[in-house]
Amino acid sequence: MKRTAFSLLAFGVAVSLLPCGARQEILKEKVSVVNVEVPVRVFLDGVPLAGLSKDDFRLIEGREEQAINGFYMRRKKMKVESVEMRPEAVAPPPRYFVLVFRVYRYNDPLRKGLDHVFQRILRESDRVLALVNDRTLLLTPALGLDGRRALLDRLLEEEAEKARLKLERFFLAVQKDVDQTRLRMLLERDSGFFAPRVIDFLDRYLRTWIEFKTQYLVPDLERFYHFARHLEAVRDEKWVLSFYQIEMFPHIKLGGRTHKEIEQLISDLQVARPEDALHARIIEQQLERIDRELNAAEGFPAEEVGKMLVKVDTTYHCFVMGTQRDSLSEDLEYKKVASDIENALREITRRSGGEVVFSGSIGSALHEIEEREDVYYVLTYEPGRPDQRGKVKVELPGRPQARLFYDDNIRADYIGDYLKKKRAADPEVLIESMAMEKRRLRLRLASFKMAAAGNGSEGRLSVVIRIHDGHGRQIFDQSRQLAAREQQVELDIDFAFLDPGRYTFLAEASDLLTGRTAMDVLQADVE
Repeated sequence: MKRTAFSLLAFGVAVSLLPCGARQEILKEKVSVVNVEVPVRVFLDGVPLAGLSKDDFRLIEGREEQAINGFYMRRKKMKVESVEMRPEAVAPPPRYFVLVFRVYRYNDPLRKGLDHVFQRILRESDRVLALVNDRTLLLTPALGLDGRRALLDRLLEEEAEKARLKLERFFLAVQKDVDQTRLRMLLERDSGFFAPRVIDFLDRYLRTWIEFKTQYLVPDLERFYHFARHLEAVRDEKWVLSFYQIEMFPHIKLGGRTHKEIEQLISDLQVARPEDALHARIIEQQLERIDRELNAAEGFPAEEVGKMLVKVDTTYHCFVMGTQRDSLSEDLEYKKVASDIENALREITRRSGGEVVFSGSIGSALHEIEEREDVYYVLTYEPGRPDQRGKVKVELPGRPQARLFYDDNIRADYIGDYLKKKRAADPEVLIESMAMEKRRLRLRLASFKMAAAGNGSEGRLSVVIRIHDGHGRQIFDQSRQLAAREQQVELDIDFAFLDPGRYTFLAEASDLLTGRTAMDVLQADVE
């Protein structure tokens, strides 16, 4: 274990990868299973079916029917009455909200939507985890609703701007490639000579689309599974609200100069030599594949994400916002892509009792959804063969037309298995602990990548510490790069100069070998 001490100070955006304490609290099923819980949602004609009893269900694991020894129905909705309206003014129990953002513009509709979340839905006691593009922010109740909103606003502004600039560079590269290809076609009139270059251009365009789809449209299953592992340990009522800005992609414009010249090239090749006719068929197939790919979202892990949300017992609502863009040129035009994503999102939200809403007014959409009730059942059983984990099947014999959603692999730790394999291939840096003791901030970092260096291996880390005082003023900001010779690093940072009072400490650790970042926030009293 390497122990490093250095002085730092600051405030900025507080972000945290999933708290490590929560990871350690995750319940691990043993062979001596006592009871297994199976959350089940039942829909009839698309509407949640309430009022069912234990005797209505049949549960099978493997090929053996299991006795349902526990049964209850849960009903919940986001909007609840105020404390004053509750019997004897009893404070409602805390809830856990995960706010997921895939955004490129922090605009007015999104701000108004968050106004609604923080003013009408969240309570002071609720815990909030925010996933903003590739960053994660833990918003603890100690910060208050106003403090949490301020941190989230700052993170959204910074991450949306970074994503937008990256996206613009992406689109400019497509435009440049089209312009260069069209120029070559104008200068080189020998169609047989130029055909391989057009084939190469269309291959690059298709690869660009696949890269765009992977980065901006299809959710990262690993990221979903990471926060699912965290949610498994949360026993409070759980809600996931996802805010999704779907970007448009530059299509080669039908009737544009480049498209016309490619079509003319195909015609020229078809009447030329046999080898040229082969090139013509290849280009035609490429155009057909591009058209097919741009109207589909293959690879969207709807089944995996849907099962995961049921497994961790949460309700998932998704708010999709479209974007408008002016045409790039007479060769390219922005078009809505991957309509299959909308269908996949509908399937995911339905499985968890939520909805997907396509709207430019997020506040209005939230107002409509917050009153809707999520109704589902939890069946428990004691496996007849606890040492053998079989597939689970739940049936509703008296309602064959009803549609049931549940995790048919409920006893398997497929989330843990998936993450274990991913960590081995590409570790994700973690801040395992963060504590303030006697004016010294102690951090423990782990799970960063180690690369060959000299006679051994070495990790490369960058650590930033920021602080705000009790009045919200930024008082310090420093960073330092470290070389780590061990799999864990402990930092012991002296803040003896701080006056007594309450401070907010923010730590950010970046793995310089993978580009991954972990952040955490701590509110502590300095005596």
